[in-house]
Amino acid sequence: MIKVIVVDDELPALKMAESVLKTLTDVKIERLFDDAEELLACLHRVEVDLIFVDMKMPGMNGLELAEQIQRHRPDVGIAFVTAYDYYAVDVFESEAFDYVMKPMTAQRISKTLERFTKKRGIGKKAEPADILVRSFGPFSLETSQGKALKLRRTKTEELLAFFLHHRDQPIGMESIMDALWGDRNVERAQAMLYTTVYQLRKELEALGLFDVIEQTRAGGGRYRLLWEPKSWDCEEFESSYRRFKNGGGIDAVQRALELYRNGYLTDNGYEWAETRRSELELKYIELLEWAVDTEVRQQRYEFALLYLQRWEKQQPFAERIHVKIIALHLLMSNKEAAAAQERRLKELFAGELGALPDIDIRGLALNPTSVF
Repeated sequence: MIKVIVVDDELPALKMAESVLKTLTDVKIERLFDDAEELLACLHRVEVDLIFVDMKMPGMNGLELAEQIQRHRPDVGIAFVTAYDYYAVDVFESEAFDYVMKPMTAQRISKTLERFTKKRGIGKKAEPADILVRSFGPFSLETSQGKALKLRRTKTEELLAFFLHHRDQPIGMESIMDALWGDRNVERAQAMLYTTVYQLRKELEALGLFDVIEQTRAGGGRYRLLWEPKSWDCEEFESSYRRFKNGGGIDAVQRALELYRNGYLTDNGYEWAETRRSELELKYIELLEWAVDTEVRQQRYEFALLYLQRWEKQQPFAERIHVKIIALHLLMSNKEAAAAQERRLKELFAGELGALPDIDIRGLALNPTSVF
């Protein structure tokens, strides 16, 4: 479905364009404007693919209007409409998509729309793919068969990750621009947002996902992702954590720990993900500690050590983790490994913190289980 707007200061011509467009399939008329300034005032709030612009209008002619549209909405196509062919040279020097002579006819506009469809890839139907989303480690998409799906641009990928981060929640345009383009001025950030949303829509449509980004005018403009991936590791982690809290036991814990990998969007370094990243890390550490204590109670010390080593990697300067590792080596009657861990801890603290840890090794040797 191609979403169009028509701008013409002459009401009869505007009505004629409306009548012609209504006879065509796969076209949705979003708005009709008889004033260029009015269009520009609400351009950021309307969802549109192609704008038909009359060349000769009072105040601001078609070329000037097209320049403003391209500045604010570079994702939108422009087709000029005019009764005079002497504008042709100026049109072809612009970024316009097409040049249509008046009066508009269904046959001529069909050709414009057909060319626009081919160029932009609008309307290409595809079977929806079963897509799995990975947010732990680097953000990525893949099919249920394990085939990687790479989005073309890093900002398009980040925008999808941001939408998933706020899943089912309407997000204000200002919040999106601040998170993804906070270093740009408002005008430039708006242009980049529109372009990136358009690109994301087209890439998702190529995967068979149509109309999954909702845009509303409320609150100055909001977006919401309507798509639910077949599988999303972050969602599954949260589900496993809830099962653990409800008594799910070791199976729920092991599944959550398996999913976590390097942490939530850690490899991407998105600053807007920091709060959620910290929240999930706390849950991950809670699961690790429970797994360690459970394995120690069952005297499965080798398994407990594996969990502790993962915990140490997550929080290398947490003294109590090192104490637990030393105690575990003592429980396994491996005094050399316990001594090596103690030396490592002292070197780490002295080199990074300029201080030595306060550990009662003798007391620990007498009762290693006291720290679990």
